[in-house]
Amino acid sequence: MIKKLKFEVKYESDFQVLGIFSSLSNYRLCWFINKHLSLKLSRTNDISLTPFKVEKPQSFSLFTYMDRGLMIEYYLLNNRKNGHILLPEPKNLDYLLLLKSKDFRIDIENIVAKLRSIKQIAAVIWLKETEKVKNLNNLLYDFELAIIEK
Repeated sequence: MIKKLKFEVKYESDFQVLGIFSSLSNYRLCWFINKHLSLKLSRTNDISLTPFKVEKPQSFSLFTYMDRGLMIEYYLLNNRKNGHILLPEPKNLDYLLLLKSKDFRIDIENIVAKLRSIKQIAAVIWLKETEKVKNLNNLLYDFELAIIEK
């Protein structure tokens, strides 16, 4: 009798992910986030990621900031480009704000509250349980590899 072994790999992420719904252009949204969160997000080279249900990687604009005091990296990433979507759920998500840290020393709920106070942002959600959001772990894995390759 042949026994089948099931091999399951769990991706452990150092990211906290906030989904932003806004019709603002990426540079305007970046300006509002910088103003309300006292950050200095700035545009860097585009990042190459493979959108959902697409085989070829696409170039997405990326804004970054490193808070050296708290050891947190911030990344603002468009969720849509040329009709392609990186993360299909939740629907109509426009931007992703990724926060990377080994040891989070900030209040994510406070950040969400500050982002929600920006009138030009329709909604902000904290994607706490990454394994419950379709394709989020795959996106985070690909994003982390792309950042390392930069």
